[in-house]
Amino acid sequence: MRVLGVLIGLVMIVGLAADAYAESFLGSLPDIKGLDASSLGGDFFITDRNGKLLADVTDQGNRKIYAHLADVAPVMAKATVSIEDKNFYTNPGFDPEAILRTALANFRSRSITGGASTITQQLAKQLFLTPDQTYERKAKELVLAYQLTKSYSKEQILELYLNRSYYGAQAYGVQAASQTYFHKDAKDLDLAQAAMLAGLPQAPSQWSPIVNPDASKARQREVLNAMVRLGYITPEDQAKASAEKLDIYGPVTSWLAPHFVDYALKELEQLGYKPGHEQLLVKTTLDLDKQSLGERVVRDNLAANVGRDPGGLLSSSLVSMDPKTGQIIVMVGSPDYNAPGGKFNLTTTYRNPGSSVKPFTYGAVINARKATMETPIADGPSPLEISQGPGQPTYKVYNYDKGTHGVQPLRVAMASSLNIPAVKAELSVGVPAVVEFWRNLGLRPWDPYNDPNGPVYNYGAALTLGGYPITTLQEVTALSVYANMGVSHPPEALLSVSDVRGKVLYQANPEATKRQVLDPGVAFIMAAIMSDDNNRALIFGHNSPLHLASRTSAAKTGTTDNFKDALTIGFTPDLATVIWVGDILNNDHTMVNGSDGVFVAAPGWHRFMEEALAGVPDKWYSPPADVVKGPGNSWYLNDTQKVDKLPNDNPTPFPSPPDYGIPADPGGPRSEPVPTPTPTPTRKPSPTPGR
Repeated sequence: MRVLGVLIGLVMIVGLAADAYAESFLGSLPDIKGLDASSLGGDFFITDRNGKLLADVTDQGNRKIYAHLADVAPVMAKATVSIEDKNFYTNPGFDPEAILRTALANFRSRSITGGASTITQQLAKQLFLTPDQTYERKAKELVLAYQLTKSYSKEQILELYLNRSYYGAQAYGVQAASQTYFHKDAKDLDLAQAAMLAGLPQAPSQWSPIVNPDASKARQREVLNAMVRLGYITPEDQAKASAEKLDIYGPVTSWLAPHFVDYALKELEQLGYKPGHEQLLVKTTLDLDKQSLGERVVRDNLAANVGRDPGGLLSSSLVSMDPKTGQIIVMVGSPDYNAPGGKFNLTTTYRNPGSSVKPFTYGAVINARKATMETPIADGPSPLEISQGPGQPTYKVYNYDKGTHGVQPLRVAMASSLNIPAVKAELSVGVPAVVEFWRNLGLRPWDPYNDPNGPVYNYGAALTLGGYPITTLQEVTALSVYANMGVSHPPEALLSVSDVRGKVLYQANPEATKRQVLDPGVAFIMAAIMSDDNNRALIFGHNSPLHLASRTSAAKTGTTDNFKDALTIGFTPDLATVIWVGDILNNDHTMVNGSDGVFVAAPGWHRFMEEALAGVPDKWYSPPADVVKGPGNSWYLNDTQKVDKLPNDNPTPFPSPPDYGIPADPGGPRSEPVPTPTPTPTRKPSPTPGR
């Protein structure tokens, strides 16, 4: 009989008969050495810097969570053995009687109907074999099961099985199943819960407690009956468990700080880690408490301070960084991840920054020794006309109020966000030099060809007015260079990555990534300009939302000339933060007229900084060695203590800049809207403290 021949062949294989067929057959089997349940793939558990869980990241929604057998309730192991393999602890990996019984049934039906698989055989099939039903595949399953039994203890095999089995609802392994269905760990399962889970692997959809609760209950009774037969529980235990009402939950994905988790996953991928390949514990740089504050601030500020024309779609974002390390503390990509447009991470999306980038232009001018913070700059004429080369239209620069404000020291011109002085300052060193300075700080503006790495001569004079898009993550990185006295760190989202055995696979090292990209004295002078409330009083008044009552801080606003974008940027030695608000639809709709950064973004920046730094001592910078004190609040670089005039600055029409081959500026200037001479009372920066 064919069946007997197959059985004889199986016996010969299991006995490792030394004929040519067996030798060839055994040579085709996979290697079973070095198996470990922790190596079977798993989820990424992403936490904040204090160990608070942000996300359980799975492979395409499939959850795989490793659990030692010691961390599984004993009743779960007993339930599994009872229903799957009653002779598990004594058989050699397969059950000869069951094999013969099944073989006879297969012969009668003239097909392979399956069945008779022990826990070890099922594990062999899960780990090594395809699900096809052939005699050769079944033979391999038997041999591998035998080899597994010879190589591993029963406890190890059971641990592998419990971690590898599929329990439905995208849950692989008993720990994932326990958390999915019962919202508890596998070590805390009771008898009723364990019996329900143990019945699932053979047909997880058919016996699903979510889809087929009646069938699941019937299967649970089968498991309980099997446990009684083996003496694992009493009939009284069975009756009590069967009567227990179970609360069953379906699978959900509820990430905290979802935009940041997405960003962290990209960093993990760059390091070579992907969900599902290996279970990892990922500790990130995020502070969940400050993240929650940032999310509240973004939502509240958007609702309270921002209006739009009908047909637009308002949004907002906030990113905050520790300037001493480059570690991202808060990343709010949008007010609501699940709202229309909410999945766009607006901290990594290119937007026009308005005049919030002026501090980086003035930093380039001071760094080039073309001016000091006291160098006078004429705010005029209006418009300031800039030649853009043969065949190009003249570029005309206006202040937002279309007026001029006389001759102002650089510190006032910058802090008050006057456009004409800003362009003069930019052209005193040349646009290409400003681009190079920006890039050194971490800013990568798109040129007219949408290339953030294009030639420096691709940019025009609108650069300093925010005419070329950047991301707020770039901006907070550059801002952190000022906040860290010229030391740059790349943005960092990961603190450490460890495997399930606790082995550290990656560890952040800020010391290894830091670069001194700027003279400390230049950073100190820029911080001094941006932190002095008197410098911006010409336009913004005293005690605007840019001023923190609790501590010394530096700040600057930015707004595009069409009110599509508004920002506030600022820092202390402990925290650098950028908040953006605006309309994200690619159409003509914007925020309402007058939505200047000081009105719609600064209140949110102010609240976040005050609350995020509550309890942190007020501190500021000691003068570095390369600066010297001047009159009042003035500071100078040691080698640049007096520059009476900006190069080429005069009240006559500004001469054409050198021919850098600069193309026409795209879309005109992106200027800084500031309050008009007679703003409405509800939108005027208040001279009183605390508003």
